[in-house]
Amino acid sequence: MNTAQRLQQLRKEKGMSQEELAERLGVSRQAVSKWESGQSSPDVEKIVAASELFGVTTDWLLKGVRPAEEPAPARRKLAGRILFAASPALVAAGLMLAVAGEWEGSSFVSCAGLIVQVAGVALYFIGRTLTGEKGPFWAAWLDVACLTFLPVRFLMRRGIFLALVAGVLPFEAAKIVHSLLYWPVYLVVLAAGFFLLRKRK
Repeated sequence: MNTAQRLQQLRKEKGMSQEELAERLGVSRQAVSKWESGQSSPDVEKIVAASELFGVTTDWLLKGVRPAEEPAPARRKLAGRILFAASPALVAAGLMLAVAGEWEGSSFVSCAGLIVQVAGVALYFIGRTLTGEKGPFWAAWLDVACLTFLPVRFLMRRGIFLALVAGVLPFEAAKIVHSLLYWPVYLVVLAAGFFLLRKRK
């Protein structure tokens, strides 16, 4: 394939007519027609302009020499979307593992759950790096929902414990206060996360 054929191929891949290409490069349609039929060749300035327009190198346009393959934008976007979807799944799995470890009294399992959650968050940010986008709202919000569950519970329990130690609440009343207040507090945190994440868009 020569330069004329490569130029024609790129134009067709972009869905451009000869007139549109001529307009973008600042030449006449006849000039583009002659380039593509091999009757004449574009000058260096037009080769550079065409390479920028089509997102290829001048080496490829002139000699057919392709640069070292980089992941195509479409592939990067797909990989990013997969990571965005995997992130909340991993964070949720880590949460379940941490809670299971707490119920069984196994600090090892709880720590493993927290490590899995950190890995899930890392997937979200790797997805952002690959796509160059902020990521879908639902993935970020599910991450926040799973990540805040344990800290809210810990802070509530710590508050109840301090109230018990200070003698402000008897034990039975502390249990009732914890069961009544935990979910409302957690829902307030989720609502705050929801609005903050919406605001960033």
